[in-house]
Amino acid sequence: MLTSYSSANSFRLATVGANRLARMLGEWNSGEAALHTQLTGGVRELIASGALASGTRLPSERSLGSALGVSRNTVTKSFDILRGEGALSSRQGDGTYVSTTQRSPAVQADDRLRSFTEGVDLDIIDLRSAALPGLALVADHFDMLESSRARQLVAQHGYIPSGLDELRDAVARYYSALGLPTTYEHILITSGAQQALRLAASSVTEAGSTVIIEEPSFRGAIESLRALDVRLVSIRSGREGIDVDELAAAVARERPALIVLQSTVHNPTGSVLDTFRRSRVATIANRYGTPVIDDATLADTIIDGDRRPVPLAAGSDLVMTVGSMSKSFWGGLRVGWLRAQPEAIVELAAIKGGQDLGTSLIAQLLASHLLPQIERARDERFRSLSEARRLALEDLAEMLPEWCPETPAGGGSLWIKLPAQCATSFARRAERLGVRVLPGATFSARDGLDNHLRISYAAAPAYTHRGIELLAECWESHFSRSTNGL
Repeated sequence: MLTSYSSANSFRLATVGANRLARMLGEWNSGEAALHTQLTGGVRELIASGALASGTRLPSERSLGSALGVSRNTVTKSFDILRGEGALSSRQGDGTYVSTTQRSPAVQADDRLRSFTEGVDLDIIDLRSAALPGLALVADHFDMLESSRARQLVAQHGYIPSGLDELRDAVARYYSALGLPTTYEHILITSGAQQALRLAASSVTEAGSTVIIEEPSFRGAIESLRALDVRLVSIRSGREGIDVDELAAAVARERPALIVLQSTVHNPTGSVLDTFRRSRVATIANRYGTPVIDDATLADTIIDGDRRPVPLAAGSDLVMTVGSMSKSFWGGLRVGWLRAQPEAIVELAAIKGGQDLGTSLIAQLLASHLLPQIERARDERFRSLSEARRLALEDLAEMLPEWCPETPAGGGSLWIKLPAQCATSFARRAERLGVRVLPGATFSARDGLDNHLRISYAAAPAYTHRGIELLAECWESHFSRSTNGL
């Protein structure tokens, strides 16, 4: 990860962790040249593009070699070449730094997005993305775009920053039905859930603010918060959700500007906070006056337990809730929303209007017709995901008994603990053998969790089954014997 670091010269510099740099490098070793030559080219390209900014402190040669699955000597040779070119410099006892860049730093996409940007490779099984296929009922509603309401909207200018009234009403009814009284004034329609999260976070933080986030957490949240230049403090989260005792202690100690969590189907663990823990989180927010962003975009994919839990925001007006059509109906709609207090919605609508003038009205109109059918969508997701989860867990138990997957309460992926700290190097090796997965560090705010990985079961069961077969072959060939006794 990129974090702040104080050098011996007292400058505040960025440091990139070994697992993070390994992911940034991507398929650096796909050519035929010597490994150190290919690694040199990969790091050189990151520096030239600005992804590794001037002054960034690189990981140690030993730790990077471990993350990449190569020897320390390979990394040493590569760094020596880059030092000779003037791209890197070393300070005695203080590490290796990027000396120069040719462009301004840019946001570096992570592994979770490559399944969308790389195109379809028929020779690779891609178990990275847990994005769900759209429901058939979405296409069934396309003909409503010929309606008089659609024609009425097209006859206008089409810029409505706060969102289409009928969709805001539909979202309000959605939350009211869950036990959270809501009116359209509480709702801001956004271009996807991530825009809602960014808008909400930017409204209560400034550069240097402290923000509490779960460990692990959704990568999109980590990147959105880092873009705001805030200081992240991570709190453990597991099969029962965020560690509420640790959260309470951290809020008392840090007095953060914001808490960001996922109460209902956590990504990547699949956990759902029970009623008691929801109440405790709300109490903490009220006691310290700390705003909370609850990313509940996966709430309609619950498999086990109460499939319609009362939203966290029912316990505190300080909770802002992020939702989306993506997991319930179809990601291609690109329609999300934020539920917050009306005065905040007015301010955020003005900010959003300055950014994009509003979300697509055609997509919103379609969403307004689909959302009242949420019960049908929940039932369809329940049937498909529960069966896909069962098959994936059975395959893992049979083919990879050394692995310890959590049984998620919902969602389309499995969070798996490995016998050793090797997820990043294993993921790289597995990709060479034809299957892609996400190492745990992808979901870490501190470049940890390298003893975990996430695999998706959102695709067709036969596709997932083949992917697990390949993972088992890779593990048996390259990792199983080396982790015995750990």
